[in-house]
Amino acid sequence: MLGNQGVTLCDYAWSYGSHVIRGEEDDVAELLRMENVSKCFGSFYANQDVNLTVGEGEVHTLLGENGAGKSTLMNVLIGLYQPTEGKIYMHGKEVHISSPGIAVEHGIGMVHQHFMLIEDMTGLENIILGDKRHKSPLLQVADDRKTVEELMERYGMDIDLDEKVGDMSIGMQQRVEIMKVLFRGADILILDEPTAVLTPQETEKLFAVLRNMKNDGKAIVIITHKMNEVESLSDRVAVLRHGEYIGDMITSETNAEEMTNMMVGRAVSLNINRAEPVDPKPRIRVEGLTVPISTVCFCDTDMSHIF
Repeated sequence: MLGNQGVTLCDYAWSYGSHVIRGEEDDVAELLRMENVSKCFGSFYANQDVNLTVGEGEVHTLLGENGAGKSTLMNVLIGLYQPTEGKIYMHGKEVHISSPGIAVEHGIGMVHQHFMLIEDMTGLENIILGDKRHKSPLLQVADDRKTVEELMERYGMDIDLDEKVGDMSIGMQQRVEIMKVLFRGADILILDEPTAVLTPQETEKLFAVLRNMKNDGKAIVIITHKMNEVESLSDRVAVLRHGEYIGDMITSETNAEEMTNMMVGRAVSLNINRAEPVDPKPRIRVEGLTVPISTVCFCDTDMSHIF
């Protein structure tokens, strides 16, 4: 049981000594472990005694309400913040990540909610900009293009490498950000609320790419509070509430109600009970409406369903 909340965590065991996570069926090699990590700003604890373990080839969701400390914890992991307390291990060995550059050296990369791209440069130029593998300060476009194209094919990513980022759709900009991380050799990809700015079609494309990455052995950490994404994509879920670690579970062994209860600390009804509309009549009719993706809308809208 979890405290006095009446939430039962799934049967789950870790073997830290051999760096093995015991999951649903197979043993998964441990890639990352954060132990008792705290981050304090003055007297305020954004994170307090948080534990997180991620295995190779695993999609791990970091779940919590807004302000739960999810992004702060990941910013500690990539070196933007330094932990007040706690330790971080990669492949079972303690590491000290003092900057995002050090995180890249350890194979950790993050795609933030707000993209960090240069709009007047092409997709390819943004991907290879700042890469430290070349001694020359000039971009090695011809040498690196083949590498990027191979990565695109491997993970099923559609990017116009010659298009300027400022002319790209939001979904393609996000793929450029993901490719930047992959190009630098990341084993762990962190995505902060990745679907917040995507259309449903773009979300499906993103999930297909992430599944390909998982099948290739990459570990993926997704920060979200959307239950449908958790259930459709992740293997395991860790829950934070008010900056504290509540617990984690195997996704297939839980449900949205249990996860919600852990997020908010009380039983929550997910059913929305609405009264049946009285005398519904079409109030608005829209025909031939063209949107940027060239989709035509033809619908009747009943105003009694609009709140």
